[in-house]
Amino acid sequence: MIVDKPWGKVVTYALNQPASVRMITVEPGQETSVHYHQMRDEMWVVLDAGLNVQIGNRSVEASTGEEFMVGAETTHRITNTGGTRGRVLEIAYGYTTEDDTLRLQDDYGRPLDPDW
Repeated sequence: MIVDKPWGKVVTYALNQPASVRMITVEPGQETSVHYHQMRDEMWVVLDAGLNVQIGNRSVEASTGEEFMVGAETTHRITNTGGTRGRVLEIAYGYTTEDDTLRLQDDYGRPLDPDW
């Protein structure tokens, strides 16, 4: 399944409730929304240089091969500061659907979570 986003796309390779595997691609100069999930944890493996990973209050210029854990209800964002597409392999543990994405900040005019 491929879901186009204003900042790039998400390709899901395996989708089930125990774990789902997805490829997140962020276009140069773009970023995901600041968001969180209530019903899943995520593990990210950075595949390309030029990505800044923000998890909670921590922001890191990620190195290729670096791994990050994102706990449920922890805010996070990926920003591509490089000149080419940036990819992150995501392994999500738990309920993995777009309706569990609660946005707090978004540059593309999508609805924000009113309860934050």
